[in-house]
Amino acid sequence: MPQWLVSVALPIEAESAEEAVREYWRYVDELGAAELPAYVWRPGAELAMLAYVADGPAPLDPEDD
Repeated sequence: MPQWLVSVALPIEAESAEEAVREYWRYVDELGAAELPAYVWRPGAELAMLAYVADGPAPLDPEDD
């Protein structure tokens, strides 16, 4: 069975790591699967990374909308 890496990354400004984690979970809860992109790729193929929102593809560049 193929392996996939999945990542959610958000740029968060915070005074501490703890505050950044709290903000991260707040964003995850607020945005949810309908708006928060997850990035998927096979190990060793980072340049082939795809973005998904919920279970469908999404543009990697917000300027493409």
